Amino acid sequence: MVRSSLNRRLPRNTQGASVFRKSGWKASPRFGTWPYYSGECQEAVTSLLLQGGSLSAYRANPQVGVEPRKDSYAWKLEREVERRFRVKHAVAVNSGTAALHAGLASLDLRGGEVITSPYTFSATASAIVLAGGTPVFADVDPYTFCITPETVKPYVTKRTKAILPVHLFGGLADVHGLRAFGVPVIEDACQAVGASRQGVYSGAFGLAGAYSFNGGKNVPAGECGVLVTNDPKVAQRARLLMNHAENFGADWVGLNYRPNELTACVAYHGLLELKERNQQRITLARHLYSRTPIGHPVHRWYGDHVFYVAPFTLRKLDRSLFIKRMKRMGVTVGGGYVTPPIHHYPAFRKYAKRELPIVDELSFKTLCLLDCVRPPATERDMEYVAECMKKALCAR
Repeated sequence: MVRSSLNRRLPRNTQGASVFRKSGWKASPRFGTWPYYSGECQEAVTSLLLQGGSLSAYRANPQVGVEPRKDSYAWKLEREVERRFRVKHAVAVNSGTAALHAGLASLDLRGGEVITSPYTFSATASAIVLAGGTPVFADVDPYTFCITPETVKPYVTKRTKAILPVHLFGGLADVHGLRAFGVPVIEDACQAVGASRQGVYSGAFGLAGAYSFNGGKNVPAGECGVLVTNDPKVAQRARLLMNHAENFGADWVGLNYRPNELTACVAYHGLLELKERNQQRITLARHLYSRTPIGHPVHRWYGDHVFYVAPFTLRKLDRSLFIKRMKRMGVTVGGGYVTPPIHHYPAFRKYAKRELPIVDELSFKTLCLLDCVRPPATERDMEYVAECMKKALCAR
């Protein structure tokens, strides 16, 4: 059974109750509260508020530098990301979207195209457009949900300035294969913080990568993010972009993508707990998939999968009916990731050059377990979910 030392440090009413445990706490979700925050995190946030003063670690002044103030939580967050994920540069920003935009803006995308997946959140394509590029949508692998060298190849032209794979649901795309095209790779690793392959972490395979610490992610902080890169020029340009480009006679226009100290503090403490929490997710997912009638959904993982959500594909039953049946038994199941996928959105429809049959099929057949395959749930909870899935499939 999965247990966490993190849970034992929490106040009693923030610990998740197993579905098999009698509890008088009526406000708790069936599988416990996520996200939850360690006692150390709560104390640090309280201390920040008690200290008073500015909750920003930045000043838009070229005389004080472009990095956050040393020993601020934004600064600590950057150094911990660099240490933990073995990258040379981490730039803290206020969202994964900002991290994506900052990474893409480090390239000259004017008149160029960026190949990406339409099976993603709209921010992936929006960041390309905001950075001056044109999104080009490629199909995905039906088991990993990610673009591959094979699906990308038909779209590579002289206009291709970058490739932007999305590490969807917590699994990795084949970045090594995508790098073989000889153009920069910017990784959307917002859902796969901590996923790795052969000692290399998501975001560190390509030129740059974007992490999200949104409230539901593996490192939950409400709103926060980080750009990672091993290229000092990319890091420097990102720092300028996210801090108004130091607009005291600046050469180009910047934005305010600065994180405040409260969210940076929460993200920093969540990062300290990430390895254990990700291992819990992996253990729970393996236990669940070994007991479900559907079986393991992904047969060609490219490295470790950290299960931001647990996906599977339903082919023998109407999806909406399955979702309703699961809801009656207390298990929340999401209908895919995006339905329809973003190449059908009015804002992005013009960028779809060809039919994308796999993405279109997955958008109507994929389901995701949203709030149970993560701490503080237990392996016994996973057995309950598996039994619910069997009942939902067999009910008449």
